[in-house]
Amino acid sequence: MKKTLISTTMKTAIAATLSLLVAQALGLRFSSSAGIITILDIFETRKATIKGGLKRSLSATIALVLGILVFEIFDYKTWAFGLYLLLFVPISFLLKIELGLGPSSVVVTHLLSYGEINSSIIFNELGLIFIGTGFAMLTNLYAPESQDELKKWIENIDGDIKDILIFFGDTLVNNLDVKIYEGKIKKLEDDINKALDLAIIENDNRIENSKNLMIGLSHREREMDLLMEMYDDLKSIPKEFADGKLISDLMIDTANNLSDNGDIIKVKKRIEFLQEHFHMMELPETHEDFIIQSSIFQVFRSLNQFIDISKIISNIPRN
Repeated sequence: MKKTLISTTMKTAIAATLSLLVAQALGLRFSSSAGIITILDIFETRKATIKGGLKRSLSATIALVLGILVFEIFDYKTWAFGLYLLLFVPISFLLKIELGLGPSSVVVTHLLSYGEINSSIIFNELGLIFIGTGFAMLTNLYAPESQDELKKWIENIDGDIKDILIFFGDTLVNNLDVKIYEGKIKKLEDDINKALDLAIIENDNRIENSKNLMIGLSHREREMDLLMEMYDDLKSIPKEFADGKLISDLMIDTANNLSDNGDIIKVKKRIEFLQEHFHMMELPETHEDFIIQSSIFQVFRSLNQFIDISKIISNIPRN
């Protein structure tokens, strides 16, 4: 966050100053407006800056044409500027270029100050628009890539997912409290959200989109949801449960083979076999036994989905 703030501050200060200097060097009147337009047109990512700059350029051009028509027809009076706004505001919203309302109207106030219109005035205002927008776009032509940082995040996330699965397996055979890992799950959730935010910015900053990283993180987000579901189910299975070792081994094997398509398929077959085994067992006699058996089936279901998602992740092309 701090790094992004410093980068945006530096880019804004440099670009606005350069646009003002260029406008002054070209002898344009109201040259400070070029700097203001640059400031308003700088966004966090390359994609947003280009999109916003194009919208504001279109907005300013339409505003200029509309302002000229209104002032030429109704004279260069203050009330005519109000009429211009009555026309321009709804047009902006209809064309979805309303973010240009402010800077575009500033350009139109220049016409009011001139009190007349000629070709040099038009070129002056168009120059301010394109210099301001142009420097804003230039600021994000270079955007440092975050691929290495993102891959590090993903590596840590995968490690945490594996650790949590192994710990869950251990709770079924050892005297461990599954609640110990509440903080670990919360950290995993926070890390995935932070990585997704970074992936969105990275995707918008690259000329070639980086969607595969976002897709992979979205699938890991689903894996985290399954871990939370397993967390709730495991709390209902007592440590002394007779078949706890079987389920424990499955969870640990799943964790250790998530990146190995061949072995994970074998684990999946074992899960399906055990599911069938538990289906053939006698119906539970007590409410407590019913809750335990229901939780076991839910764990099997979650593990199956976990494996399916891991197979999808392993088949996503790497950038």
